[in-house]
Amino acid sequence: MKIKDVRYEVYFHEQPSAPRVHRADVPEPTGKKPFALMRIITDDGIEGFATEVFGYSNITEPTTSVIKREIVGRDPLDREWIWQRLWYLHGRGGAPVTLGALSAVDIALWDIAGKALGQPIYKLLGGYRDKIKIYASSYGKLTIQEYVDEAVSCKEQGIAAYKIHPYWGIGEKDIEICRAVRKAVGDDMKLMFDPAGRYNREEALWVGKELDKLNFYWFELPVQDHDIEGLVMLREKLDVPICSTETPLRGMYSIPEYLLRRACDIVRCDTRFHGGITPCKKIADTCNAFGMQCELHGWACNISNLHVECAAKNCEFHEMSWPEERYGLKEYPVIDDEGYIHAPQKPGLGIEIDFESLGEPVASY
Repeated sequence: MKIKDVRYEVYFHEQPSAPRVHRADVPEPTGKKPFALMRIITDDGIEGFATEVFGYSNITEPTTSVIKREIVGRDPLDREWIWQRLWYLHGRGGAPVTLGALSAVDIALWDIAGKALGQPIYKLLGGYRDKIKIYASSYGKLTIQEYVDEAVSCKEQGIAAYKIHPYWGIGEKDIEICRAVRKAVGDDMKLMFDPAGRYNREEALWVGKELDKLNFYWFELPVQDHDIEGLVMLREKLDVPICSTETPLRGMYSIPEYLLRRACDIVRCDTRFHGGITPCKKIADTCNAFGMQCELHGWACNISNLHVECAAKNCEFHEMSWPEERYGLKEYPVIDDEGYIHAPQKPGLGIEIDFESLGEPVASY
């Protein structure tokens, strides 16, 4: 079996009428949103896909041309060679292989492997479980009451944990949200807090002390990931676990410094922009060797993340953006009444793309 072709396609789908809000002053417009996919075709007729491609607008025709030049004619099961070659090109300033493109190629190759061998990816990775708890990950909201109502609704649906993305980025106002949600859901629901690195060290320390009082499960991206000294300080002075490494500059090669310097309690990665499934499983295993949790960052319903999580002992949750965003596929993994999401059992990623609903691609190269 050899790789015959590589295609990158971008579609647009209708967005729900109510706009999402990541910041109170910048709601997403209604209309259409992108659905991007990487398609790798073999001479055996097997096609591998990667959806939810990160940085979709930065993947251009020169990007796919370089990828085709490097991998067409190769055995698609030679994932490690392909990954190392494209990582090398990603690190070379003149090569347009973005981290999102590398990630998409790797995910699509794992999809091919699963289909060729008749197994879901998490089984090929070394299955540890076939389901995992989700946590609902909020959008920014305009009022505190909206966070309260959503968290209570999640708890009533059997969801074990809820993560707050604040809309102000101002410590005192953000903590008002945390206090209100904790009061509403009680002490038996896990709560996380993610200000997306908008605080300086002093602000993060004050917020962290308030989160300690509220018994939050983790404090994510309290400062920017590159501020390792700040993360070390926060970890030493706070009880709430520090969750970091969502955006390290060198992907998985950045992670050892965080581990050795004890800069966080929980390591973060994402198959969409850490280089794919291959490095994320390595990151999870490395963290396991250090006795640490690895919680994958996700948005919408990141199915490639789900396969890694179901193959790694030290992953506790699957992040699900809430309200759920599900589009472009014919069916999605099941979330049961106890708040577990179940891994697909079909070969590969276990997905089927709904090309009929997507229509014609707006870009294809």
